[in-house]
Amino acid sequence: MSWQALAAVIFWGFSFIATKVALREVHPFTLLTLRYAIGAFMLLSVQLIRDSDFFRGFSSRDWLSIFILSALGISGLGLLQAYGLLYTTAINTGWIIAINPILIALFGRFFLGEAITGKKGFGILLGFLGIFLIISKGSISFSLFQFASTYGDLLVLASVVAWSLFTIGGKSFLFRFPPLAIVTSMMVLGCLFVLPLSLFKGEWNNLLSISPHAWMGIFFLGFFCSGLGYLFWYSALETRDSGVIGVYLYLEPFVTLIGSVLLLHEKILWITMVGGGMTLAGVYLATRK
Repeated sequence: MSWQALAAVIFWGFSFIATKVALREVHPFTLLTLRYAIGAFMLLSVQLIRDSDFFRGFSSRDWLSIFILSALGISGLGLLQAYGLLYTTAINTGWIIAINPILIALFGRFFLGEAITGKKGFGILLGFLGIFLIISKGSISFSLFQFASTYGDLLVLASVVAWSLFTIGGKSFLFRFPPLAIVTSMMVLGCLFVLPLSLFKGEWNNLLSISPHAWMGIFFLGFFCSGLGYLFWYSALETRDSGVIGVYLYLEPFVTLIGSVLLLHEKILWITMVGGGMTLAGVYLATRK
């Protein structure tokens, strides 16, 4: 049992719930700026204690890669998920996010030439069918595009595509440096990317009047999800095999499901559970070695 990995997955599972709570009173631009600022401060503090000159190890070309990966996997990902959660449920978001490994395997085939076996291909197909059931709610009709929830689901799915491209695009680069140094640099840049957007929107004055619940959501996202979550996850990876640690991610949609029902009182649709089960089964088949 890796308690650090388990804690990180629990934090990330509840992140969608905290985001929905905070978005009731805070604009997505402002929310992401505060979240990344808190997370960047925590990660940078730890990284400076470990290695105060870590940034000198990056060449100008490395910084360009960090810049692109941060825009895609931090800022772009956060914006797509935040806007998606304005329209869809946290439960749907948790299940859709679970398809990440399938898209990574699929993009690995196209961009890295990685082989797709028959079992892996069936898993990919099963996973996509599960996501289709979650988004369509079993309705095979163009009318489903008239629902706001469908728009939110598609934005969340786009965030999964962004994360998968981030993973594939940075695969060789990320293995050349300590993970915490890379994540710290990207978190700082991610905060700087969304800061001008939040300043342009001009809703910082509203922070003086938001409720304690919204502040709790912001603090949880920054301190636990963007800060402790990454620290715990990479600490677990330093002592355990990545394949073993990766299994903990299967728990994330279930954490979101339980939290959404208890805290947000979201309804559980049977078609969503069927689709979620198909998605996890597809992920298992597509990634099992």
